[in-house]
Amino acid sequence: MISIIISSANQKLLSAVIANIESTIGVPFEIIPFDNSDGAKGICEIYNLGAAAARYDILCYMHEDLDIKTYNWGKFVLEDFSKNEKLGVIGVVGSSYKSFVPSGWGAESYESDLIFYNYIQRYKHEDKPNMVAYSNVNDVEIQPVVVVDGMWFCTRKEIALTYKFDEKTFKRFHCYDLDYCLQVGLYYDIAVTFRVLIEHFSEGSYSKEWFDETLKLQDKWESTLPRSVEPISPIIAGLIEKRGYKRILYRLVSLGYPLSYILNFLNTFRKKTRMPFKFYVKLRYYLFSFWYLKKTLD
Repeated sequence: MISIIISSANQKLLSAVIANIESTIGVPFEIIPFDNSDGAKGICEIYNLGAAAARYDILCYMHEDLDIKTYNWGKFVLEDFSKNEKLGVIGVVGSSYKSFVPSGWGAESYESDLIFYNYIQRYKHEDKPNMVAYSNVNDVEIQPVVVVDGMWFCTRKEIALTYKFDEKTFKRFHCYDLDYCLQVGLYYDIAVTFRVLIEHFSEGSYSKEWFDETLKLQDKWESTLPRSVEPISPIIAGLIEKRGYKRILYRLVSLGYPLSYILNFLNTFRKKTRMPFKFYVKLRYYLFSFWYLKKTLD
């Protein structure tokens, strides 16, 4: 039995996803929707309210712009939690490495397979065809990760009531998923399931609000980062962090932050990490190539 909690901003999308859930879930369920069309509440506050109101032991938090393609997906969710009493969160998109440098859920690596996902992506903001996104290099039904993306994930009610979403720190609509996983992952397993296929109607986007919330996440968890499911060599970890810095510098330029702000950001992280001078110079080179030469990411 599953309690499904949805923060809604669009009644049409909500009605469609409710009909989709009713026809696919395959187990007893309840849906707890919250009308947040005015954006008055942050998603952490809504998700905490949903957990408190839920009747069932397994909670499913999901966006409303989804279509679940797998029939009887609720049975698979319940099976995953019943097989592993230490399982705390399952999603359909995640990474087995969370960098120290501020980032989203993914870890950019060419040397190790660190990201895992199973979903269909539609594009709302870009003119692109639908993409079937699948990465399961270990050919498993469930893959341990450090964090999952928040478009769809399930957890135990007792965990959600014990380790509540941090509505004091994250008051808007970003980082609730990563923060919850980083908290719960101290005590329970986090995983991506490949038995549930979801179509997502819109891609993620970056904004100044996203970056501000991401900085809060990094400040909160920096003493535990980077975090990895499996040991990673210092060389590979260094390459992942380097690419993470390069990407966030590009994002800051793209979002229109002043050069003085970006340099201050870089200098702050140089002090935090005791960054080698050569690495720092390389990052400044990337920054100036983005700023003055208008270069893009490779």
